[in-house]
Amino acid sequence: MKNYYGSLTKSVSPRESENLKLARQAAREGFVLLENNGALPLQSRSIALYGMGARKTVKGGTGSGAVQERHSVSIAEGLEKAGYTITTKRYLDDYDQTYDAAYQAWHKDVSARVAGMPIMQAMGELSILGGFQWPSGRRIDNQDISESNADTAIYVLARQAGEGSDRQLKPGDWYLTDDEKANLALVAKAYKHTIVIINVGGQIDLSWMDEIDGIDALVFFVQGGMAGGDALADVLSGQHTFCGKLADTWAMRYEDIPFAMDYSHLNGDLENEDYREGIYVGYRYFDTFKIKPRYPFGFGLSYTTFDLAIQSVDVQQSVVSAKIEVRNTGSQYAGKEVVQLYLSCPSGEIAREAKSLVAFAKTEDLAPGQRQTLTLNFDLQAAAAYSESRQAWLLEAGSYVLLAGTSARDVQSAAVLNLERNVITAQCRSSCAPQVAIDGLEASPAEIDRPMGILELTIDPNAFTAMQYDYSDPSVPESDEQKRLLDSFSLKELVSLVVGGDLRAQHPAIHAPLGSCGRTSLDLRGHGIGNIAFCDGPAGVNIIEEAIRIPSGLEVPDKIPEKYNFGELAEQARKMSPPADGKHVYRFATAWPVELLLAQTWDPDLLEEIGRGVGRELTEFGVTLWLAPGMNIHRNPLCGRNFEYYSEDPLLTGRMAAATTRGVQAHPGIGTTVKHFCCNNQENNRNGVSSNVSERALREIYLKGFEIAVRESQPLAVMSSYNRLNGIYTANRHDLLTDILRCEWGFEGLVMTDWNSCGPKAADPADCVPAGNDLIMPGSTADSEAILAASKDGQIPSAALRRSAARVLKLILGSGIGLKDEIDPS
Repeated sequence: MKNYYGSLTKSVSPRESENLKLARQAAREGFVLLENNGALPLQSRSIALYGMGARKTVKGGTGSGAVQERHSVSIAEGLEKAGYTITTKRYLDDYDQTYDAAYQAWHKDVSARVAGMPIMQAMGELSILGGFQWPSGRRIDNQDISESNADTAIYVLARQAGEGSDRQLKPGDWYLTDDEKANLALVAKAYKHTIVIINVGGQIDLSWMDEIDGIDALVFFVQGGMAGGDALADVLSGQHTFCGKLADTWAMRYEDIPFAMDYSHLNGDLENEDYREGIYVGYRYFDTFKIKPRYPFGFGLSYTTFDLAIQSVDVQQSVVSAKIEVRNTGSQYAGKEVVQLYLSCPSGEIAREAKSLVAFAKTEDLAPGQRQTLTLNFDLQAAAAYSESRQAWLLEAGSYVLLAGTSARDVQSAAVLNLERNVITAQCRSSCAPQVAIDGLEASPAEIDRPMGILELTIDPNAFTAMQYDYSDPSVPESDEQKRLLDSFSLKELVSLVVGGDLRAQHPAIHAPLGSCGRTSLDLRGHGIGNIAFCDGPAGVNIIEEAIRIPSGLEVPDKIPEKYNFGELAEQARKMSPPADGKHVYRFATAWPVELLLAQTWDPDLLEEIGRGVGRELTEFGVTLWLAPGMNIHRNPLCGRNFEYYSEDPLLTGRMAAATTRGVQAHPGIGTTVKHFCCNNQENNRNGVSSNVSERALREIYLKGFEIAVRESQPLAVMSSYNRLNGIYTANRHDLLTDILRCEWGFEGLVMTDWNSCGPKAADPADCVPAGNDLIMPGSTADSEAILAASKDGQIPSAALRRSAARVLKLILGSGIGLKDEIDPS
């Protein structure tokens, strides 16, 4: 049996090479060209390169989304590898010194603050302190410009953010610093061509674009992963054409976002976050209330041009199918285009947004003059609105205008779908309703233009059958082996299954690859059942790249101690290890582009291929569950984790997550953990804040992406979020985790908590299992004792405990991880 889970050689493996190539493709297909006044593709081979992210390019965000890759290519390195000469080495060298000094000072400060703290307390303190922020660097001077001997300058603006804290409306974060403004103004004036690269895992203020003349091109690089520098050189050079499209609306100014100054810390209330905008998130708000964005949702330029021709629209039952021909009308560059279908629904009983995305597709790489016909399908049932008064999904009678285009603002009417009477598509029951009514926005959008002669189709109301749901707790099928084992377990052993194995108790008998963030129980070894490991994501498999291999002869005690001396363990392992091969295990993971950048590819097929690449690594590293993809909606651009979520739009979010999950789960025994379920749309006080949202907005915006992922890919696991939802912790909500997730959507997998979600001033571990939260992570003695006591006094029904234990056991038995595998110490 292969039991070291990794490679015994440090050389680059075929898996690494294949994934690196795929990461490079994904990055270049996700970059968005926002402005181009003839500066791109690059014409000069000599480049004056400036800015924070030139050499210190931000590959990804901080926190659980970090990855320990072999090497990441910076923007400077990528340009030089592509044959460009960087002529501003003095400036870049000076910046390196400034960066290193600032980092050392920051590291010394945070180390002193957390010295002596238990690990979990230290992690909490670090999240409050925030991550290291890149210094702006010195101002560019005339000597830099005169020595550069170039007519083209590239300036890289960089920002960093991550888990535990939201971004700030201040210079150096949302706004430019004075030094950055001065540098950009000087560079734009001094060079014939000035290109700005935005190396940020989210948005920044762009008002300076209106104030500084001479900026010829603007590229949204986001965070490109380990191949980002190479991928950027591919598109800047014109070897490949930009084809990314924005996954979010960019406002002219931050204040244009609805209730912008009430977000997170800005209004001083971190206990309650009222989602007063309701369904009007992103383009739904800007288009309905006629607010001009700087860049609309779905927008992105290319080196070529395209023409769209609607060939046909037809309806079969409730499924609408549109055939759209795309032609590359340029004369020089090949390229890809993204066709987007939107639907404008009638507002009657329920006020609707101006339009919403219902389908999208991306062309092949089309040569000049080449054409491709795309077929885009959607079920009109998915366009229903949720009626809180009826507790049902409702399609109202009226005209549904189908729009086709290349962004939310660049669309043309394709057809009108007429529905003669109201249709209930699903009858539900009220779930997760707010405790107090939320004053929110309501609007009736203006009629969409209906050109003369536009195709009109009739939707048969009888084509819909209203779904009726059974809200009793779903049973969990048990195989003969599972039934035998579950019948043999004591109450204490059943409880051990629903509480994680707490990584502080480590030993080589425990399957916990170095860097894995969690695992299941250790208490069932007497039954021949080992444990399985989980790893963070979603920018890759977050695991330590090098570890000591534990020899099989190392003695294993009968009882796993709560604490173990790893210094002694490692020394014992070294003495027993062979002197050469086998002493170390290497697990170099791929740092993929962050999820926001992947969403900008608008290519589910590509994300499914990336999922397969992730699955290869999980299998190689001995990891059963990848704690990814992240699926929370970009409600506000200041959210600290927007880089590791896809979009403001639930359809794009759901389709991308479903594709990734299908790819990962093509590998037997391993799977994804879609997170954070739900409304974890801010990081400040994420463990205590109550996300207060109407049931309609919850179902149409914040749950819809999860629903799509569950229905289209059936992930092995779902992770509940830290926050409260309308006053109650998500980990304790039966109406969320069972009524909606399992009874309405048909989810069959396991639900786990986010790490340390339970405890004082947090979710109650005794209420998790009855709610349908099967596994408490990372697990602790306190969690086990609380669940055991609640089980003995009847607070946790025996049937509920058995259901949750059965789901965990099924996952362990299906993983293929052996009990006697040799494991590395952590």
